[in-house]
Amino acid sequence: MKGQISTLRDLLEKAVEKCCEKEVGCVYSSGIDSALITFLASKYSKVNAYTVGSKESEDIKCSTRSREDAHFKITLIEIDETGVEEILPELVKIVGVPDPLKVSVGVPLYFAAQEAEKDGLSVVLSGQGGDELFGGYNRYLSHAAKGDHVSLRAAMQKDVDSAYVDNLDRDKAIFRAFGIDLRFPYMDEAFGKYASSLPSELKVYELEEGMKEEFSCVDVVDKKRFIRKYLLRHLAADAGIPRYILDRKKKAAQYGSEAEKLIDRIARKNEYKKKAAESRRKDYVRMYLESLV
Repeated sequence: MKGQISTLRDLLEKAVEKCCEKEVGCVYSSGIDSALITFLASKYSKVNAYTVGSKESEDIKCSTRSREDAHFKITLIEIDETGVEEILPELVKIVGVPDPLKVSVGVPLYFAAQEAEKDGLSVVLSGQGGDELFGGYNRYLSHAAKGDHVSLRAAMQKDVDSAYVDNLDRDKAIFRAFGIDLRFPYMDEAFGKYASSLPSELKVYELEEGMKEEFSCVDVVDKKRFIRKYLLRHLAADAGIPRYILDRKKKAAQYGSEAEKLIDRIARKNEYKKKAAESRRKDYVRMYLESLV
């Protein structure tokens, strides 16, 4: 595995360097995907990292700790109901659909882009693509638990192939609204091609009985233990990423920032749960977002 990690690091460093300018921003949740990109980018650029979340969110807490280890600037952007409610009409317009998932994922990106614009940046890097290439999504575990690595590999490749349509086009649109080019080093052609060729068993890694847990972020499915993004964690360890980030479990942007929770509260405050019940609709958050279109 050492040779594979060495090749991955070489290709990723080249991809990051290619994306860098003299000064860049980084979307920094302090999860492993964004941390690795940000730490590598700081070798080639002056980096401004942006973490967005509510005061008590996991992303803000972890990035506050990360300030002790980072040799780049980390800006913490705390959000609340008032601030999120204010930007939602414009965000829904940019996203193009009143979809609760797409909009809640977009919230931290909107605030990061807004801050990057204030800082005069024209390029921001994102860690998107790491989950698809290295087995980060929870849905991959069902394939691994069955020992079906053919279907696991197929599911991951399908997500890689549709990444722009599913997520990245939305993310780019949000930053484009602020005149910023959002770039994705993990989606570099050479890096992506090599990463996709590696065994899925090294991405969603099963710990045999009695095997030492190298990372504490273990998922248990059908009494089997797995570590998602196992190979990427080793790559990040090789690059010097702090242990508390290596051990951190995957936390989607809408949850790590608590954007999903804030939008839910806003919808309730505006009585859309009651309105949805009266019209016999189940999804009151979507109904609220539709009212903003």
